[in-house]
Amino acid sequence: MVNTIFILKNVISFFILPLSIVSALMVSGLILLWATKRQFLGKIFVTLGTGLLLFASFGFLADHLIVSLENRYLPLLDVKNIQRTNDIKWIVILGGGNIPDPRLPISNQVAPASLTRLLEGVNLYRQLPGSRLILSGGSVFRTPEAETLAKIARLMGIREEDIVCENKSLDTADQAKMISNIVGRSQFILVTSAIHMPRSMALFRKYGMDPIPAPTSYMVHKQSQFNPGVFFPSTGSLGKMEIAIHEYLGIIWMRVQ
Repeated sequence: MVNTIFILKNVISFFILPLSIVSALMVSGLILLWATKRQFLGKIFVTLGTGLLLFASFGFLADHLIVSLENRYLPLLDVKNIQRTNDIKWIVILGGGNIPDPRLPISNQVAPASLTRLLEGVNLYRQLPGSRLILSGGSVFRTPEAETLAKIARLMGIREEDIVCENKSLDTADQAKMISNIVGRSQFILVTSAIHMPRSMALFRKYGMDPIPAPTSYMVHKQSQFNPGVFFPSTGSLGKMEIAIHEYLGIIWMRVQ
C-alpha cells in the first residue's frame, strides 16, 4: 500500500511540472487545429503552451526560484564553527537518486547530486574523529541507494564499522522518520543538496530533531547570476525550473498533510 501511494504521488507530480503541462497544451492545441473546427481554441492552447515553455526556459527566472531555497542555510565550511563538536556522532547523508546498472562504473550508478553529497559527508567525517556516516535512501524496484553509496564510501576509505545504511525509506519524510529511530536525541549533521535543505530541515524538525545543516550541490553560483545566457531560453534552465517547482510542491505537500 505504501509503495502504491509513493508511486502514485510521483506519477501525479510529473503531470504538474512545466514540460508536462506544455506538452498537454501543445498537443491539445494541435488536435483542435487539425482535427476540429475549433481553430480559435486551438490557437489559444498553442499560444499558452509556447508562452509557458518560454517562461520556464529562461535562466534568470529559474535561478531566482532556486536561490530563494539554496540561500536559506549557509554551507558548513569548517566544523570548527560548530560549538561542542565532540557531541556530534553522526553525519547523515540523504541520497539523491540512483541508477543501478552493472554495465556501468559504480560512480555512474548514483545521481551526480548523490556523489556530491557523499563527498561532502566524507569531508566532514574526516574533520570529526569518532563520527559515523548514516547513508539514507531506499528504492521500490531497484537496489537501495544507501547500499550503492556504502560501496562508494568504502572505496573512499571509510571503515565498514563507521557506515550505517538506512535502506527502507522512499522519500524525504520516510528518511526523517527512520533516521530519528537511529540517532534518537543525538546531535548530527545533515548533508543534502542546498535546494533540498529547507524541506529536509522542516521534516527532520517535525520528527523532533534539530540537525546541523550542511548544504552542498549548489545549482546557482555567483558567477552564473551574471552570465548573459540566463536571459535566453535553454533546456538547462528548463531542467532547473522543474527541480525548483518539484521542491516547492514538496514543501506545499508537507504543509497540507
